[in-house]
Amino acid sequence: MKKLLALCAMLAFLVPALTFAAGKVTEAKLGKNVVERKIVDETSTFAPGERAYLWLKVEDAPGETLTVTWKINDQAYPATLNIGGTPWRTWASKMLHIAGEWTVTVSDAASATLNETRFTVK
Repeated sequence: MKKLLALCAMLAFLVPALTFAAGKVTEAKLGKNVVERKIVDETSTFAPGERAYLWLKVEDAPGETLTVTWKINDQAYPATLNIGGTPWRTWASKMLHIAGEWTVTVSDAASATLNETRFTVK
């Protein structure tokens, strides 16, 4: 009986670690470039033909793969980012050829949304 209780206690500590994502986006910024690992020309408005950069600071997610999905209307453009440590600075970019209201979403491997940012192309 004592062995069974000890096994149950061990499982109680392991299950939360297996079911919840540990990573979080602590900063997210949109801009027109990244220089020396920092966002420059921070903005939420772009012109058609410009490239947008989503710069991120991620914590507690070493070894994780995040998905950055750029969306407009019914079109989605996903990209992946590998997180190498904690904290980790990284970025994704997208050439913007379609005018309108865009959303860029960062999600973890379990499809949980870690960050969502809206911006305009006009």
